[in-house]
Parts: sequence; structure tokens; C-alpha cells
Amino acid sequence: TAARFTYAAFTCCFFQCCRGGGSRPEACAAGRPPWAPAPPCLAAGRKPTASRPCNSPCAGWAASPWGACGGPCVGRGLATQHRHVYCRTPEPKVPEQTCGGLPRPGVQRNCSSRACAPQWRLGPWTPCTATCGGHGFQSRQVTCAHLGSGKAAKEHQCTWRPRPPSWQRCHLQPCAPAGRCQDSSRYCQKVGQLQLCLLPQFRKRCCQSCRNT
Repeated sequence: TAARFTYAAFTCCFFQCCRGGGSRPEACAAGRPPWAPAPPCLAAGRKPTASRPCNSPCAGWAASPWGACGGPCVGRGLATQHRHVYCRTPEPKVPEQTCGGLPRPGVQRNCSSRACAPQWRLGPWTPCTATCGGHGFQSRQVTCAHLGSGKAAKEHQCTWRPRPPSWQRCHLQPCAPAGRCQDSSRYCQKVGQLQLCLLPQFRKRCCQSCRNT
């Protein structure tokens, strides 16, 4: 029996981009045994092609837009954002293993978030120590903290912005004229109760409260 080439039907994987063409197994048959080395088949004519373009749909990764920057803080000024990554062909979605041979895009990345940057956190001002004059002052607590979580941070982490003042003068309006007696401190009631009016500095600031002592 004369040797001849035999071949099967072309195959092409639907789940891959077969731009390079499909393929089919080939063999050389020559009587019994059915498979013979290729050289006897050379006399049978031109060897049939083993591949051809098949233009199957190309699978690839697709991703949704990145979500909002939020979630837990992962560093100074850094949070995370996520997106959905899926495999598709001209069909909307196919199983993920279809794109198994392709690098999968990331689903998470860091993003810049002011809420994760340590910033100065300010407490309320205390009441002014004076009711008039320029000798009153008030204070407040100034701490460094993560605004997103509220957790305390080391103070040097907030020095990228100037530190707000923790105290200031208050009630700078002038007190009553010398001939008119008026307390100039909010603590004058305590001064009278503690019998401190005998001291000149307290009697001057709390002349109204100390009037009858």
C-alpha cells in the first residue's frame, strides 16, 4: 500500500486569541503498521498544511472604574481603592480561567487621602481668665491625630503644617475707668471666698468683689 498523509479536522481553542491559526494532528500512514516514518510519504505529494487562521474570539481582562478612595489607612496620607476585574470575549463575561494565560490586572491600589494624613486636632478654647483688660488668656489642647480613624499620631508627623497655637490672649477690651470699680477676672468670686482680697494684686483686679471686705 502506498504511503499517504492523514490528518484530522482543524481545531482552535475558543477561549484563546487564535490569530496564529488553528492546528491539526498529522501522521503518515503506509499499510500495516498504520504509521510510518515521514520520508516514505514525501513521494505521496505535497504535505498538507497543519495550521490556518481561524479567527476565534480573543479573551482578555476587563476592569471597572476605580472605586472611591477610602477604607483603612495604609500609610501617611494613603488609603485604598478597589475595582472589579473580569475576563471577557465579545461575550460580556466568561469564566476567569479563560484568561488564565494573561497577566491579571490588580484589583486594589493605594490612593491619596487627606483623611489618612496626620493633622492637628484642636480642642475647644477654655473660658477666658479675664473679663476685661489685656491680661486674660485662654488655652486649648492641640494634638496630632489621623482624621480618618481618630487615632493619635506622633507630633512630628503633623509638622508638615504649622502647629496651631495652644493659647491666646482674650478680652482685650479696656476695663472701666479708674474711678469705677469693676472685676476684671472671672475668678473674682473665688478670690472673695478664699479671702484673698487682702493681697493688693487681687484687690485691684477684683475691686467689686472685694469692696465689702
